[in-house]
Amino acid sequence: DFVPNFGESSWNQYNLFNVRYVVYSGEQEFPDFVKPLQQFGRHHLFEVATTGYFSLVGSDLTFVGDKSDFFTAVTSWVTSELPNVHQHPVVLMNGSTFQGKDPLPLSTASKVIPELRGSTGPPRGTILSEAVGRQSYAVEVRVERESMLMLKATYHPNWRATVNGVEADTVMLMPGFTGIQLAPGTYKVHIEYQPRLLRKILLCLGLLALISIPLAEKRGSAVCTWFTTLITTRVPDQRTQGDTRANRRRRRRK
Repeated sequence: DFVPNFGESSWNQYNLFNVRYVVYSGEQEFPDFVKPLQQFGRHHLFEVATTGYFSLVGSDLTFVGDKSDFFTAVTSWVTSELPNVHQHPVVLMNGSTFQGKDPLPLSTASKVIPELRGSTGPPRGTILSEAVGRQSYAVEVRVERESMLMLKATYHPNWRATVNGVEADTVMLMPGFTGIQLAPGTYKVHIEYQPRLLRKILLCLGLLALISIPLAEKRGSAVCTWFTTLITTRVPDQRTQGDTRANRRRRRRK
């Protein structure tokens, strides 16, 4: 994903987007927290230690709007003080809803966000463990005060979440991540991407088409062989036909 105004010298930026590896082919100097791992020809591989895919954050603002204002709003948020104090406003688009404070127009974010000041406040809690699956994430978390559990993955309505086995709503948080509101307590949260029915149908059709290719090739080869045999049996041999005409001429002369 494209990240506007990414700060390459700030560990907080790497941690925010969970950027754990960097590949570079030049001679740029990196901060001390960007550790060299290996070199492949002219390319260098670096590693950054982050806190993982989950964070507990605050969300004291809500914006509502459409995609046309989203990029400008994200740029304003990334360059503000809010990321450093773990404040991630809720963003509502495409008719999504959230029970919180009255939302502000997303078009005003570039004016509202730079004026905000905040502090991290008391600790929000602890990420006890996390696991990453093929299209799913699992986390055990202890929450000390009401917070948003933020998954550092692009928000999509098809994300489905359960908290201690009970379905829970997800929302979009700045800068486009997935959030789940949690009260104080200890939770096991599972988030899984579930594609829509149409995508499942298209996937099944694709698999059927893939399976049918060898069968079609085999049947096509058999049809081609049958057709070739049919043609060759119906076309007389030219040499034999010539010999027959010659024999007829000889008989007439006699």
